[in-house]
Amino acid sequence: MASIMYASKCPCCERAAFVDDYYKTDEKYIYCMVCGYYYTKTIEKYTENSIKSKEKEREGHGMFVLENKDGSCKKMILNEGLTVAQLEELKESLMDRNVNQEKSYLITFENGVFTILFGNPPENSYLSFDEYRRKMIAKYGEPEYDFMVPVEG
Repeated sequence: MASIMYASKCPCCERAAFVDDYYKTDEKYIYCMVCGYYYTKTIEKYTENSIKSKEKEREGHGMFVLENKDGSCKKMILNEGLTVAQLEELKESLMDRNVNQEKSYLITFENGVFTILFGNPPENSYLSFDEYRRKMIAKYGEPEYDFMVPVEG
């Protein structure tokens, strides 16, 4: 199977989302590592005469990124608003002595507003999609196709 990967404007927060497009099968995966939005279109059933696809979409509510000092990383998409108990549990996990607190963060996205609850999200998290696109083109050059924007963490 062949796919193309590129950045696109997130339909939820309008930041840069990661797209993995399997153009030969019409399958697609979209993940926003800023707000946590995701969309998938996958083949559910395939016969000689037809293809039945299944789509899933989930609005983003934020991201929790826990990076350890050894470089291993855990990323958790928030599928809904955090409860007080969940928030306390995540904050507690950030305090582990193996956690690189400078690279770990917790950010929520509710009613169109980002709130940083802990840490420092990456610089690209703060950029609108258009700003991100200009930055990537300046860094990597003009893409071959207009819709393709380089992906950078």
